[in-house]
Amino acid sequence: GPMPLTVSSGSAAAKEQARVRIGRPGYEVTKSRDPATNQRCLTFYLHYPEVDDPASVQPRHRFMSAYEQRVESPPGGRYQYLLVACDPYETVAFKVPAEPIDRGEGRFVTNWDREEKRFTLTFYYLNPKDDDKAGAMDVS
Repeated sequence: GPMPLTVSSGSAAAKEQARVRIGRPGYEVTKSRDPATNQRCLTFYLHYPEVDDPASVQPRHRFMSAYEQRVESPPGGRYQYLLVACDPYETVAFKVPAEPIDRGEGRFVTNWDREEKRFTLTFYYLNPKDDDKAGAMDVS
């Protein structure tokens, strides 16, 4: 009958409204160090409870240099931005030091927990000390 039709159109309209109004996800950032290497580590936890279908949505991230952004003027070269985007939420930008990031095995990890609707991103900075040591070893 017409009843389910009315209900579905109503929920679709409500969904449209929610999509427009939705704000930033909840998030938490933790800093730590790798006890073995002493590398600095940052972990970002973002919570997206309003995502309708977590199986079909995957939060995306990218780094943006201070020179690409328009928020701060003049841009600070010592920082870069980690952007995380997930519809229907606003994109969040985290300001992090613009230092070399360790792209080695298990050093840059992302995880999308579909049950909890939580996105986790962890990365490590390369140690400046390690760079110096490697440079010195190459020279000698």
